[in-house]
Amino acid sequence: MSKVVNGSVQNRRTARCFHTIRDERDISLLERNDYRDLVTSQSIYDVFRTTALLHGDRPALTVLPSASPDTVAATCSHGELLAEITRAANMLGRLGVRRGGVVTLLTRTHARVPALIWGAQTAGVASCINYLLAPEVIAALLEAEGARVLVCPGPALDAELWAKACEVVALAPGIEAVLVMGGLPAGMDGRYRDADALMDAQPHDRLVDVVEPGLDDMAALFHTGGTTGLPKLVPQSHRNQIHAAWSLAQLFDLSETDIALNGFPLFHVGGTSTLGMSLLAAGGHVVFLSPSGFREPGIVAGIWRLVERFRATVLGGVPTAIGSMSEVPVEDSDLSSLRFAMTGGSSLPRAVAERFEERTGLPLLEQYGMTETVAALATTPLHGRHLRGSVGLRCPFSTIGIVKPGTAGGWEACAAGEVGVVTVGGPQVFAGYLDPHHNAGAFTPDGAFVTGDLGYLDAQGYLHLTGREKDLIIRSGHNIDPLAIEEIANAHPEVSLSAAVGMPDEYAGEVPVIFVSPASGVRLAAEDVRAYVHARIQEPPARPRHVFLLEEIPVTGVGKIFKPALRALAVKHKLQMLVAALDGPLEILDISSPDDGGQTFVVTLAASRAMDRARVGRDLDAALAELPIEVAVEWLEQSAEGEADLV
Repeated sequence: MSKVVNGSVQNRRTARCFHTIRDERDISLLERNDYRDLVTSQSIYDVFRTTALLHGDRPALTVLPSASPDTVAATCSHGELLAEITRAANMLGRLGVRRGGVVTLLTRTHARVPALIWGAQTAGVASCINYLLAPEVIAALLEAEGARVLVCPGPALDAELWAKACEVVALAPGIEAVLVMGGLPAGMDGRYRDADALMDAQPHDRLVDVVEPGLDDMAALFHTGGTTGLPKLVPQSHRNQIHAAWSLAQLFDLSETDIALNGFPLFHVGGTSTLGMSLLAAGGHVVFLSPSGFREPGIVAGIWRLVERFRATVLGGVPTAIGSMSEVPVEDSDLSSLRFAMTGGSSLPRAVAERFEERTGLPLLEQYGMTETVAALATTPLHGRHLRGSVGLRCPFSTIGIVKPGTAGGWEACAAGEVGVVTVGGPQVFAGYLDPHHNAGAFTPDGAFVTGDLGYLDAQGYLHLTGREKDLIIRSGHNIDPLAIEEIANAHPEVSLSAAVGMPDEYAGEVPVIFVSPASGVRLAAEDVRAYVHARIQEPPARPRHVFLLEEIPVTGVGKIFKPALRALAVKHKLQMLVAALDGPLEILDISSPDDGGQTFVVTLAASRAMDRARVGRDLDAALAELPIEVAVEWLEQSAEGEADLV
């Protein structure tokens, strides 16, 4: 199976959609086929070899060097991309990288970065690190990974990251080689090498000093969560990545004719998998939207011109990016090539989804995954029911379970429609964290991964997420560990205790806020704490938006911080801000939190003087619709007899 004989193809398939998926029955029908006949590639390198053999002359990859829609960018074919990956793998092999050896990339998305990632996965293991992290955290990650090779841009390509890379190397004595893209400055020590010159000198038509990996070999390391503390490291195998790409291609109905605009960073599985390998493995064309992707404001502002220029068929982004795109006037832009848009990574406010679909005329598909599942867990099928509030159906050949703590300390299945903890099993699910200590409680006895998210399955098999059991704060798809914020706040000499939670936000889904209680006898100022914390958190998205003072942090009977109460309090603060911003004489009489198992906050309002009730009500409803939570409004009005009545 999957052999090339005299340059021809035998029993090879790309990830191209095999048959249309509309519902759970179609997934079950697909699963009647022999998996080995559907997914034929034996490694990520084999994926690119297959697309080069079957679609060698078709465009594969374009990396825009800037945000200008008219910027000149070279496009490589699938055949040329395989050659570049081969050169990268051979370069790393010549430098001594072997199976299991970690090559870390600290870079934005430049022209050669994708090939370097997949070349590293061929020769050893690729690790793309979030370049927004502090140098000390990056250096600690390098040590935890056991990385010996670092890839970074030179000063001519990216002066900011070059300076950070030099600082990191000084903190990471284990780094033996630094491969510099875009030109090597003079006067560097012997560890620094010119990546472009080395790569150009390698054979492009065969692997040399590189043993091709197998399905269960580690392909990549991704870090998840964390801000200033050390994040968890997630190993992904070649099997994990191949199945995730294939699954997404089936549910999105992808083929070699598709063209995707990808604004995700490559340290995120959204960039490498959701809108990366899923398209490339199907023989399609991926356009990376500038080195900084959607972090570059010009990309969003020019998004419809980019669609026209490349005749894109697929567009995607986290909900914040989708919301920003919906504000860009479509005017006379020709969007007829687009088949759909997708989103995932954090909660999608209903109002954002409706506004995007109304203004673009495109279906917006919600998709759910995480680093531990290579972004593939559930996906709304393009040709199936588009159910707002659901993240779709399970991936083929995988399972989704809904469980709750059992009486014997284990897990037991929830009843149909009952909310519980979401679990997942399948070929795309990782085998465990790099540090075995992180695996405690991460899997059920039968091997399913415990996501920590709460949800339920409806009668048609659609997954609905209702919350998160874990405390991770997700801001625009960016995972933020609250503990790292709390540790900094707790170090303030006048803070007794702190707790960070997510506050609902109409733009980012949620933003971090922190509650603090003062040390005994101290008059604490919230602004002082905010300045203290902001100065010590290097990653801007992790800096808390607000600091709230409490005499005491609520705790459980055994003394643990009770975060559900704080999350509810954060919601109340947000609702108070929204009401205060309205142009109307409103008074909040009460904000009640949901009962156990409920999802709706209830705000009771009264007018302090005469007002246009209909107009203020419309303004309030519009503001509440932007939030990723359910809020009901009750109005207290005076009756003719002078008594207060709820309406």
